Amino acid sequence: MEPAVEAVFEALQAFMLHQVYRNPIAKSEEEKVPLLMETLYRHYCSHVEQLPPLMMRIAEREGVQRAVTDYIAGMTDHFAVNTFEALYIPKFWKV
Repeated sequence: MEPAVEAVFEALQAFMLHQVYRNPIAKSEEEKVPLLMETLYRHYCSHVEQLPPLMMRIAEREGVQRAVTDYIAGMTDHFAVNTFEALYIPKFWKV
């Protein structure tokens, strides 16, 4: 790496370490992640028809577990939480 690029890279690493990886707010939410991932995994293994078309093709060729794993692995944090909410958190409605 060129020295200027290396300096910026190191600054980014330091920022990410402090603001993301060791952030107390993020750390306090960390223990919820395994349940969220496991719930999504079980849901899509049981409801393969809800996978996107590309993942359905992977499920046919390589198996459901591979397709579901790939689908969840490709989710951003926000998308995973929003998907969980859409599947499992009741919506409010007005009468």
